[in-house]
Amino acid sequence: MHGFALAAARLLTRVAALFLLAMMALNVVDVGLRSGFNAPIFGTYEIIEFLLAAVAFLAIPEVFLRDQHITIELIDQVIPEQAVRWLKLIGTFVALVFVALLTWHMTQPAREFVQFNDVTIDLHLPIIWKAALVLAGFAAAAVAVAVMFLRELSALGGRAG
Repeated sequence: MHGFALAAARLLTRVAALFLLAMMALNVVDVGLRSGFNAPIFGTYEIIEFLLAAVAFLAIPEVFLRDQHITIELIDQVIPEQAVRWLKLIGTFVALVFVALLTWHMTQPAREFVQFNDVTIDLHLPIIWKAALVLAGFAAAAVAVAVMFLRELSALGGRAG
């Protein structure tokens, strides 16, 4: 299960990387057109905003699965290894609850974006598209943390015996 989750998370990270590339290219072209011809691309700010949502949130699941968050190991050197494993399990559980709550609470604004047909000012793009990217990132992160929690739980159970 971990292998499938990591492959799916890696795909989302690659999509985020493509959106980052598109964001950079759009900025370069917009600045070039603005400087050279006084003809900026209409709606660049809104497009960048949508792409940034994808870049920021679609890469989070792989960060969780690779366990590459920034951590500070204050007490890991002074407590027993078994206690460190338990703390890691508890921390992963807290992260799971937090990400699940973020996902749950994002659904209400998303429903409101659809209900009220909210759109951007310039390009009239439906805001639900941006919310959907954020919600997809949160949901995938919740699945990734659940996989991590199960992995940590089984590793802790296997070492206890």
